[in-house]
Amino acid sequence: MNNKTKTWMQRNARPLELARWEYLFEGGSRERVIQYLASYQNEDGGFGNGLEPDFWLPASSAIATWSACQQLLEVHATKDEKIVRNLINYLVLSYNKEAEFWLTVTPEHNLYPHAPHWHYTKDVQSMWMYNPSVELAAYLIHWSSEESEANKLGWHVIEKAFTYLQQVEDMGFHEINNFQKAALLLQDKMGEAKKVLAKIHQLAEKAINKIPDTWGKSYGALPLDLIHNKEDLLYHQYRALVEENIVYLHKTVTTEGIWNPNWDWGEDELNFAVAKQQWIGIIAINNQRKLQIFQ
Repeated sequence: MNNKTKTWMQRNARPLELARWEYLFEGGSRERVIQYLASYQNEDGGFGNGLEPDFWLPASSAIATWSACQQLLEVHATKDEKIVRNLINYLVLSYNKEAEFWLTVTPEHNLYPHAPHWHYTKDVQSMWMYNPSVELAAYLIHWSSEESEANKLGWHVIEKAFTYLQQVEDMGFHEINNFQKAALLLQDKMGEAKKVLAKIHQLAEKAINKIPDTWGKSYGALPLDLIHNKEDLLYHQYRALVEENIVYLHKTVTTEGIWNPNWDWGEDELNFAVAKQQWIGIIAINNQRKLQIFQ
């Protein structure tokens, strides 16, 4: 499967995803990843230009910048690198003081091709809440000096987000992922870490689809969407389900060594065909990493 996937990536993936594949699985250059990632960065330091394939807004946005942050962390980028310094500057300047986080979707999203779930409406933020703001705040802290404005802003958002976390009973799995990654980045720095981690664990356990027969038939969290390594407490609790998920990955891979997204853009089939091709490369990287960690 790996060789077939590699061949597909070489023939069809965007240069960025190919560079990530080579870095993660073949000892490739981190500089190449940063070089291609930088091509999606705007002059204001934020990211756009279709980095997240489900919306093609060229201007900078919280979600595209969040995607860039994850990839910069993946290659161990430091706070001294220009691409990171500019990104941090963008986050400080684009923070919405009234909402006290970064707006996930803006009216400008609607001006360019996008998936239905990225469509802006007046009350859309209530659906997204701290996705991706809690994770963006953690990156601000991670890549800034302790006494800086960026660091203080990051902690302000984190405190608000963790208060919200303790008040909710249910949460979408993408937002849970945001909290998981924020907690991982800040685990040595935050107070009440046990309380925060316990609540994230509780929400993640509730969100996992535990019925393998229904996997792939709707858009929801598979075990490996919320269990990230063998040290995770949920891994020990749901080890059999994780193994089922590994089997599922092997079952659903195509003859080309790839996996197709399990969502679409509704009636906008033409533009989705482009986004789908880009997503296949991203999904291939994500699934290959899962197989690498758990096999």
